[in-house]
Amino acid sequence: MAEGANNGTRRPRPNLLITGTPGTGKSTTASALAEATNFRYICVGDLVKEKTLHDGWDDQFECHVINEDLVCDELEDIMEGGGVIVDYHGCDFFPERWFDRVVVLQTENSVLYDRLTKRGYSGTKLANNIECEIFQVLLEEARDSEAMLAKTFLQRNVLVSRCLSSVTSSTLKVGDVLREARVYSSEDVKSYAEVSHDWNPLHFDQELARKAGFENRLVHGMLVSSMFPRIISSHFPGAVYVSQTLHFRSPVYVGDEILGLVQATALRETKNKYIVKFSTKCIKNHSELVVLDGEATAVLPSLELLQPSSSER
Repeated sequence: MAEGANNGTRRPRPNLLITGTPGTGKSTTASALAEATNFRYICVGDLVKEKTLHDGWDDQFECHVINEDLVCDELEDIMEGGGVIVDYHGCDFFPERWFDRVVVLQTENSVLYDRLTKRGYSGTKLANNIECEIFQVLLEEARDSEAMLAKTFLQRNVLVSRCLSSVTSSTLKVGDVLREARVYSSEDVKSYAEVSHDWNPLHFDQELARKAGFENRLVHGMLVSSMFPRIISSHFPGAVYVSQTLHFRSPVYVGDEILGLVQATALRETKNKYIVKFSTKCIKNHSELVVLDGEATAVLPSLELLQPSSSER
């Protein structure tokens, strides 16, 4: 997990901030972790209500208007002692020196929508939070805090960490992870455009891409997602791809090295074939940034794993 910025201050125990859009599981995760570690758990929302650390009620968003200065004054001495897990949907006003680790939780938009509507969210409040998740506002907020580096956990209960455990036998089992790394070049992008006829200038015009808010020319998202069927078919020749869901989390730029991970989550035998469900995930190599994830289903002729030859890798 990435280190935060406490300016070299030594605390007897670290402080952790767990953040994310409402409905992503912050309170559940933070309270469970605090109980397991015997750390102090602080929910900023509850603290604001209990200590009246706000400037009144916002009718449009149906919440208290938090007074950030009062919150920081209330927490200052507590945070200096260490051993604190803070739960709040943001990190932009906290002093960076407070935290040694920052975790940003995320979840599927459809799942989040159901959770928030069950909580009674509607209108502007619901739309604002869904848009916040879609555009990864809180993740970007954490990255923008100069040294408060964020580790991202996407879709809790589905590939919740960067699991790179090797397959321990020649037969596929639930929990096994297959992987492949690839660097996407300008030639890859051009070849894909020729086949797909997707000549969006964001893939070819660097200046236009930067004006649109990107760091560089974009790699086609569907080109990146093609890693998943390739990984499966290279280990199971004759596999038939049945379905694939995709969630595009972050842009992939020309020259990026991407690590594709495919994890078996369920399997059953039927008529001498095997229906296998996989969690699928692409991350930027040497980091924890998830760029793409989803779920795939494939029919395999066998569970026997074929190790790809060096020429196929």
